[in-house]
Amino acid sequence: MKELGLEPPADRLVVFLTDGLRAATFLANNGNDVPDLRDIYLKQGRIGISRACAPTMTRPGHIAIFGGFNEDPTAALVNFRYYPSNFDTVFNRSRHAIGWAHRYVAGYFKDLPHGGAPMRFDSFMESELPEKLTCDKWTFEKVQKFFKNGENVREWRNYKPAVILVYLADMDIAAHRLMPLSKKFHEKLQYTQHGIRMTYELFERIFNDSRTAYLMTSDHGMSDHGMHGSGTDHQTETPLFMWGAGVSREQRDSEVNFPSKPNISVVEQTQLASLMSALIGLPPPMNNMAIMPLGYLNLAAQAKILLKRYESALFYEWLPKFEKLNLKQIDQFSGNFNSLVEGGNFKKAMKITEGYGKLLQNCLAYYHEYYQLPLMVATTGSYLVWFYCLLLQLTRLSKKAKEQTKGYMTFSTLVLTMIGILLFTLLELQNVPKITACYLVLPVGMLIMAQAERPAKGCWTLTPILNFGFSLLPAGLLILLFIVYQRTSVLYAIFVLLKNRRAFLRPSIKLFVWLGLALALIGQLFVLESFKNGIHVIPLKNSHVLYIGMAMAIVRPLILGHRHDPRVWAINFITLLVGACGVYLYTEKETMSPYVYATTWSFLVYAFLSVPYFSKSTTEAKRRLELITINMITLITLLSNSWGSLNSQLLITEFVFGHEVYEKSRRSKEDEDLVKEHDPFLNVKEFYRYGFMILLYFYVSFWLAGHWLTSFLFKSTAARLFYPHFSLYLAGSLILLKIALPSLIVICSLYGMVPFFRKNTRAILICVLIISNIMGLYKYYFIIHRGSWYFIRKSLDQILLTHVVIFMLMGCIGLAKIFLADTTMEKPKRKNVKSSRRASAPEETEA
Repeated sequence: MKELGLEPPADRLVVFLTDGLRAATFLANNGNDVPDLRDIYLKQGRIGISRACAPTMTRPGHIAIFGGFNEDPTAALVNFRYYPSNFDTVFNRSRHAIGWAHRYVAGYFKDLPHGGAPMRFDSFMESELPEKLTCDKWTFEKVQKFFKNGENVREWRNYKPAVILVYLADMDIAAHRLMPLSKKFHEKLQYTQHGIRMTYELFERIFNDSRTAYLMTSDHGMSDHGMHGSGTDHQTETPLFMWGAGVSREQRDSEVNFPSKPNISVVEQTQLASLMSALIGLPPPMNNMAIMPLGYLNLAAQAKILLKRYESALFYEWLPKFEKLNLKQIDQFSGNFNSLVEGGNFKKAMKITEGYGKLLQNCLAYYHEYYQLPLMVATTGSYLVWFYCLLLQLTRLSKKAKEQTKGYMTFSTLVLTMIGILLFTLLELQNVPKITACYLVLPVGMLIMAQAERPAKGCWTLTPILNFGFSLLPAGLLILLFIVYQRTSVLYAIFVLLKNRRAFLRPSIKLFVWLGLALALIGQLFVLESFKNGIHVIPLKNSHVLYIGMAMAIVRPLILGHRHDPRVWAINFITLLVGACGVYLYTEKETMSPYVYATTWSFLVYAFLSVPYFSKSTTEAKRRLELITINMITLITLLSNSWGSLNSQLLITEFVFGHEVYEKSRRSKEDEDLVKEHDPFLNVKEFYRYGFMILLYFYVSFWLAGHWLTSFLFKSTAARLFYPHFSLYLAGSLILLKIALPSLIVICSLYGMVPFFRKNTRAILICVLIISNIMGLYKYYFIIHRGSWYFIRKSLDQILLTHVVIFMLMGCIGLAKIFLADTTMEKPKRKNVKSSRRASAPEETEA
């Protein structure tokens, strides 16, 4: 603290960050597994444990270490690859920072504001290195090469304070591939810890002024199975070894070379940022939330900024506040602290800041969550008004005679607009952040929209509320059996069996074929939900299962008697054959031909463009639907790793057979359709039935796709036939396409075979919106934002899924309208209920 006349104990800090090394491995066997580091410890330094906070992932760990705060859990949605706002770190505080790191890790910091002194990072990707597990070798060699240059040495001797990062990735990679308890992992550990010692000795020879501090730690630990992300001790406890300038020597048992866990100090990972800052005389990062003696002034500054904002607000005296602390108390304490420092009583000054630091931290936490309850109320109100808007439209669409709406040019909307402007002005005077103010005013904007949607004549309040009751049952079932208990198999079984209950009164061969397909899918869902390995307990290689799926993609339409142009058969057959060769090359030879990529990308374009191209020869909806199905199933197969293709084909076949069985079992189709057309109540009931059907088949295909268990996690090899390297965004986009394709086929089937669906797609989509938004509102109240990375990611994925599914299904309905435009729909055979249910001749109707 130079401003207090105190010189920092070190001029530079070297950080050895061993990614994925857990404390248990570092401390094991009395230090015999890290002999070079043990030798250093026997002469100097301190050893402790740094406790990370779940989710224990690479980016949150680095931000906690160098920024001093825990990352926002919502970053799990992008796999902790992106942070929405800028933050301060030890690197840009020092103004002299250099490092050697993985490209992903360097990307966390290099684009942050630096005030004219950019951080210098040399980065790598493992795929660019000539051999596997040579990341640490690359780093050590790069450091040695850089400091062998005399000009670089002279330059960095003059840089004060300076931070040097030596990032070592092999421990994490080896733990994932070899497991932390394996012999090969310990061989890699021996190489890495020896390299740390050699690099330490290099720095000592170069600088040779006893002004360099060293810190070795890790961003997260690792389980025995080579996994991290959760909050177990093995995953949260990382080694902390400090030595060099400014590090006091702890009392050591002469008979013990290394400290053991029960007798070792433990610090929070976020405390390392202010600790490193103190070593080289820097103020802690501005976002630092750790309680450290030298970090007090930073916490006080943050608390003063927040308190000034709230105490200058218009309604401060009448709103809740943090009673234990105010601006006057902070200024008073700062005066006492400065008096102690000026009197040379440094120990007492540092001691009293510890207790006061916790009070400051509590104050910051209180005001950071100050608007949580109002935001929850505003969000809930926005959801409810949104439901009312949708229900007004649904009620209007259910009636044969369409009524005119009030519109926006009314006195009531003008009053609501003035209320919204007044409320926003008051929030500005209250110093509420603008984004928070927008969310708080959002319900008023939704009310304006709802008022404009109301009919010009009549009240229309009771009818939408009664229609809302139809949405509660399907939404409640999906929440209960898909989200809470994860028993989609039960919900699927209940739906398909109840749907075709009439067919059991008059059994047929098609009924039993459909029933077999449905039972097979129910069984697969049950296995996926009940067993850890799911259907992979069947002793078949993933590639062999995929080959079977590729064969079935051609055999299935032949068995079902689909008629296609010879060019369609040839293109799909050749594409699947090339895909099979690509899978073989990837799994057996670990290579891929560029011809495979050219074929798969060409087919991706063909699969969508061929539908309008063959429109003249496929004017019947059924023929067009067969073309769509074969193309999309081939595309699903190319994007599958194992069972995804077979499961999708089973689900699509079951849906088509189930619909045909259902149509055959109806008593009198024309009479039923005529009643629905004139009865708004039955219309709304059918809207919800089809909306629920679409959502259910989406979620069932989501489970059966092969990679997802109520999560957007997917295997990195999903796009292996399209791109040679793993790309999060490209692979993620292709996976989203694969998720949507079964629903596209289902919607096209309904659009091509059901006149009621084709006529009322907008009303059915509104029902999908209502059901999904109810699910989203439920998840909003039960979101998990602390603890295991797996559960955080799962919870965030579920709430994301309830909203993303809407856009995916909207896109599917739009494509269905384009694909099946100008097609004729074949009516199923009718039954005469009044006589003996004799069939009449089929008819054609123009869609």
